[in-house]
Amino acid sequence: MNEPMNEIVPGLFLGDIFAARNPSYLQDHGVSHILTIARGSLGLLSSTLESNDNGRPFKHLQIELDDLPDEKLLDQLESGVLFIDSALNGNTGEGGEHKVLVHCLQGMSRSTSFVIAYLVWKNKVTVGNALETVQEKRKKARPNSGFYRQLLEWEAKCKE
Repeated sequence: MNEPMNEIVPGLFLGDIFAARNPSYLQDHGVSHILTIARGSLGLLSSTLESNDNGRPFKHLQIELDDLPDEKLLDQLESGVLFIDSALNGNTGEGGEHKVLVHCLQGMSRSTSFVIAYLVWKNKVTVGNALETVQEKRKKARPNSGFYRQLLEWEAKCKE
């Protein structure tokens, strides 16, 4: 069964637009931060971003990318990785545990690339190992060929 989102590592979810558009589903899973990897209007997410059923609106960052192999993913990875890390590192303070949803349209290529980049950076693993970890939890996760090449560049940069 295709879940709208899957927890890849504790507190880090990878999902699709359907997960991001459902504030009660996100709140039920403890999501406090949303990283959107998509170009264009956030009209599809307006009800989620305006929702504050629990008194706290979601923290949100949008990175504008299309799912095309020649998109400049590498230029955007650091800001996405730091957003994820900042949210997850907020777990030591008061106010409850923070969890992050990283999503694109299908939760397959763009968002997967950012989750892989985070795992490579944080855990010092290879892109191949990070992809395996992600695919164990979300079978359809598969960065496009251009993104995969740029993730290999990111891995080399993280080793420096």
